[in-house]
Amino acid sequence: MTTSVLILEDDLQLARLFRHIFSREGFEIIHCKAVSHAKALIHQSRFELALVDVMLGPEDNGLDFVRYARESHPEMGIMVISGKSTTQDRILGILMGADDYLGKPTDMRELVVRARRLVQRLQARAPSGNEGLVRFSGFILDKQRRNLCTCEGEPILLTSREFDLLVCLTESGNRVIGRDVIANLVCGRAWSALDRSVDVMVSGLRCKLRRFHPGESLIKSIRGQGYCLGSVVEPIRWS
Repeated sequence: MTTSVLILEDDLQLARLFRHIFSREGFEIIHCKAVSHAKALIHQSRFELALVDVMLGPEDNGLDFVRYARESHPEMGIMVISGKSTTQDRILGILMGADDYLGKPTDMRELVVRARRLVQRLQARAPSGNEGLVRFSGFILDKQRRNLCTCEGEPILLTSREFDLLVCLTESGNRVIGRDVIANLVCGRAWSALDRSVDVMVSGLRCKLRRFHPGESLIKSIRGQGYCLGSVVEPIRWS
């Protein structure tokens, strides 16, 4: 099956290079250079991946699309490729919903490998139809449809990584999961002591869950070990 990729980039020369490289690797490419056009496209066609530039002109910001796409299409992989690549820029991009963030100039080989690995991880995370639903602390997690909602049916919008992190926590049986395990399973890379991406991801997920449980931290930090879910997880079985 061909992987469809949306490229949001206003540098036409760079966009042509992306199209050439990704088409040669077997990806199907659609290019646009405005956020409004990109928003319309993701409702017209299904994309497995979006490559997004941040600086798109004086009145257009790629992070607006990242936030919109994450909310409307939580199953789609999103990679930001930007000349703004400080630690603060990267953290902001991840918090807005990006699954990965690369600085410019970008090594094209690394970009293709990261894109392919992200698509593979998202496809591998898609559960089989017999896994059902789970309930914990007033939430219902649907692994098949990759949705999280309250027991009253209010949806909670998560990034792909936040969803995968929550799946790992709910499947751990309340056992502690180390940062190295989370980095490998969710981010697809090795973890180092200076890597803060796991902590940033946990913090983002905590904030979203805390909106519905003020004052209660459902994700517990175990000093020097990692994280665990401080809640009983119950499978939902239809009678």
